[in-house]
Amino acid sequence: MGLLLFFLLVGLSITALARSSGYLRKAPALSAQERSLLTKYAISYQGLSVEHKQAFERTVSLFIHDKTWVGAEIKIHPAMKVMIGACAAQLLRGFPEVELKHFDRIVVFPDTYRSRKDGRFHQGEVRPQVGMIMISWDDFLHGYAHSRDAHNVGLHEMAHALWFENAIPNGEQNFLDKALLSDWFELAQTEVKRIKAHERSFFRDYAGTNQAEFFAVAVEYFFEQPNEFKQALPEHYATLSGLLKQDPAIS
Repeated sequence: MGLLLFFLLVGLSITALARSSGYLRKAPALSAQERSLLTKYAISYQGLSVEHKQAFERTVSLFIHDKTWVGAEIKIHPAMKVMIGACAAQLLRGFPEVELKHFDRIVVFPDTYRSRKDGRFHQGEVRPQVGMIMISWDDFLHGYAHSRDAHNVGLHEMAHALWFENAIPNGEQNFLDKALLSDWFELAQTEVKRIKAHERSFFRDYAGTNQAEFFAVAVEYFFEQPNEFKQALPEHYATLSGLLKQDPAIS
């Protein structure tokens, strides 16, 4: 047992050293067709510098090649992997070393589906117990086709995965700044109470469900209505911007 613990600690130390030194695991280069899809459809990719595009592409590539993709009554097409990977890359722009590696299985449904877990209809789910992200492809496309309504199932579910990944001890955890996260908890709790009391809020009512849902909904507004978010709740916006290490608002 002592020897096993030693090798585990060495492995974690190497991971931490790689992260702190800026080393990033090499990923296969995207094909011309995959890069063309990003250029045509991934708005968050289009305006990036060459350096940032390379980091974005690396995240997309890791999702394409390292995740297990499962089609639930639908065939997984290469474009699905590219676009869902781009959604993850959009959220992870501030964390080029984070791969959401706990979530190694992505299940894609053709449209809204009934969950076996609770019997309700869902557009997506994240199940940390089994490392699974589930997404309705039709609802995913709708989220990006209507990019100003702050309803984006891809970003919502990836935000859940990010939230859980930060707390799962696998050598990739604790990438969210602890001080900012503490501030976020306080700000979120106040707003959740307002929503539950049926007071006026910038966010839709579902954000008042709990802390995890508040974060996921806030991420949707952060990317799809950043200027409005910043004006309505400047402290919340600044804290979330600091947590995600990016600022999509137009100054």
